[in-house]
Amino acid sequence: MSDWNVSTTPASPSRRKLLAAMGAGAGVAWSGSALAQTPATTLKCSGAYTDALFHTQNLQQFASQVGSLTQGATKIEVVSNSKLMPMKDVLPALGKGDLALGEIFMSNFGQQYPLLAIDSLPFIVRGFPEAQRLWEATRQPIQDLLQKQGVHVLYAAAWPGQGLFSRAPINKLEDLKGLKFRVNNDATKYIAEVAGALPVDIAANNLAKAIQAGNVDVMVTSSTTGVDSQAWNAMGYFIDMRAWIPKNLVCISAQVWAKLPAATKTAMETAAKQAEARSWQLAKDAD
Repeated sequence: MSDWNVSTTPASPSRRKLLAAMGAGAGVAWSGSALAQTPATTLKCSGAYTDALFHTQNLQQFASQVGSLTQGATKIEVVSNSKLMPMKDVLPALGKGDLALGEIFMSNFGQQYPLLAIDSLPFIVRGFPEAQRLWEATRQPIQDLLQKQGVHVLYAAAWPGQGLFSRAPINKLEDLKGLKFRVNNDATKYIAEVAGALPVDIAANNLAKAIQAGNVDVMVTSSTTGVDSQAWNAMGYFIDMRAWIPKNLVCISAQVWAKLPAATKTAMETAAKQAEARSWQLAKDAD
């Protein structure tokens, strides 16, 4: 495991006290005896988006809560905006143990693992209640699939419904022909190909620059990404299709997870459960 991935420092005297930290609203108490005897650990987490985006803020809150629940015995350092590594490299790095934690856009990996594309099939859900039921029905198979790749899923975080941004009016499929269509999963790639558009694969952290440079004419994405990328500066048209409600997954390397004390795992699971609940509400609020 790489040195930049996990670091340990001796626990401070205060961490050596027995702790009974309560999860906020969870009513769960854990013994600190296991944590008190373990050196303090810092885990790096590759965040995919800017600090202004609610997903990053939720991830940072998750990290902060883990630190609080373990009384500093485990610290998660969130490195946002794909500065640690490109999102496409996160899942393989987690599987190899080269990265401790990371955030992925689930359907980005649909070509390699088709099950991960299930939340981006157009129009099979039309709102958050249906999207949540889809996640509950597929959670265990997805967790099992990624566990086999050496990746442990902590929580899923929803996006708002996906709409169509464009520089010119789009009234029919043929209007997309020849346009530079930003793709970020198999669903958007398929739409671009069927319409005769030119697929351009651009990561979220590079999207604003690509739009301003004229490298994107049209894209299917959430209103949140539209705001984050300042799409309105170049794209004056928006169709609120709510075509699908995709998700991020926040994961930890199974190698790292296996080495954590039981009390730390309990703390992390509690924080993850609350982060997932927050994410769905944040997505609704942002929609």
